[in-house]
Amino acid sequence: MVRSDVLDMKAHPPWMGIPVYLAKTLAEQLYVLQYPVRPHSHTYDDSTILKTNVRPRSGQIEMELGLRTRGPTYDRSKGEQIALNVDGAFRDKRDSEDNFYKSNVMDKLVLTSTKALSDVSRYAVGVVRDSSLHLTPIASVLALRPSFSYLDHADKRGRQERKDTSGEIEDSDDEEKAKKVTIRFEKPETEKSRKAKEKSYGFLLRQIREEPWIEVTYHKFGSERSEFDMRKMYCMYEDEHVDQFSLGSKEYLSQLVPPTEEVQATTPGLPAHLMSRSALISLPLHDRVKTVMINAGVASFVELLGVLGCGNNVESALSVLKVLQQVAVLVQGNWVVKSDLLYPKDSKSESGVPNELIQRGRDYVLYLFTKKTSVGRAEVADVVGLPGSDLKDILHGVSRSRGSRVTWEFLLPTDMAFLKKYPDVVQRQQMIWQSRSEQLSHIFKDKQNKQDDLNKAGPSVQRKARAVHIKSEPVDDVSDAQTKPLPAKQRRGNNDPR
Repeated sequence: MVRSDVLDMKAHPPWMGIPVYLAKTLAEQLYVLQYPVRPHSHTYDDSTILKTNVRPRSGQIEMELGLRTRGPTYDRSKGEQIALNVDGAFRDKRDSEDNFYKSNVMDKLVLTSTKALSDVSRYAVGVVRDSSLHLTPIASVLALRPSFSYLDHADKRGRQERKDTSGEIEDSDDEEKAKKVTIRFEKPETEKSRKAKEKSYGFLLRQIREEPWIEVTYHKFGSERSEFDMRKMYCMYEDEHVDQFSLGSKEYLSQLVPPTEEVQATTPGLPAHLMSRSALISLPLHDRVKTVMINAGVASFVELLGVLGCGNNVESALSVLKVLQQVAVLVQGNWVVKSDLLYPKDSKSESGVPNELIQRGRDYVLYLFTKKTSVGRAEVADVVGLPGSDLKDILHGVSRSRGSRVTWEFLLPTDMAFLKKYPDVVQRQQMIWQSRSEQLSHIFKDKQNKQDDLNKAGPSVQRKARAVHIKSEPVDDVSDAQTKPLPAKQRRGNNDPR
């Protein structure tokens, strides 16, 4: 709420008009707060503000106000009952910070905001000083209403206490452990479906909930800091004039309120060195994680949090971890981008091998690294049957050569801290790798059986089968070619991408 002086009508008669100035110091920071369920005669000016949180990107505000529990209008018995339902009967045995209410009664009220207007470009806040009007564009108009989230706390507490006192919880756990878990591998998300999902209400609501709250300091009206910020609502360059008589109405408005130039975010498909940090932060969380993982290939969880700017915030780390499991897989406590993101299904490699076969070969290499820290190139080549150039690209992306490039070890050391901190994620990833290994085992077994049938059929049938094979490039690594010397006919069969 902005208080203004009375305009001196003698100094500026109505037919002469008054000077109007545009102040931009608080243009992107000025919020108008409304209290639709609070009468004008009963404001929150004298209330004690316990805590104030904001979500800058979503434009949300949450305020905790202290309640007067000793007044004549406060029902103490009802306040004690609400505190008991929310924090439980054993609230005194816990730390006060773990309780929703710090005392044994309902001692606070929480206000949460919702957007009152979707478009505020036509609105501004004006103050009058020295017979001149100063306008400041507003960033948003928010309506604050009481939040009843404590009812959810009470309901959750009641269910937990009923489970703890009854013996049904152990039986239900045994039943859940005995259930068979089915893992489904979904198809890669297309650009069209992703844009449609981003416009959905559920996606927008999830984006808002994933943004962490930032605690800020509240300064009441009339305080020293409040008076200081009030001065920012006056234009500091009153000497700059806009001659309204020499401009058209549209040109005058554009001069008065210049259009804001929006920064176009770089698309996630570009390399990391072509995307600024500000452009990366402006992306949704899923696109940020996807962009970083595609460009990094392999990264530890701590490194990812640092690049994404999450720091040590626990809520942000859990949100990143939830999205991370959609675009990457866990190998030795580190995260590796999924193969279908690096090798789209409908494309081919430079040697002409379909990317679907490249995905299988890369997944097999990653599965071996989940079992041991180093693998031999020969043992991988015998199973996947990919050309030497494609196999070399796969190994270079997730490992480094050791010695004469016969043995390859994983790029990063095992992250024991992550394995101990998130055991449920580790167990889920192990189940995914077990299912994927069974699929690859059946695929490679069928391929080997077909090759054995060709060998038994005789030379004529083998020549006909080779006629439809994709021609592969020769092995570009001399040491790998010397690892397992084969006759020309067998070497051509091993490079068969099918």
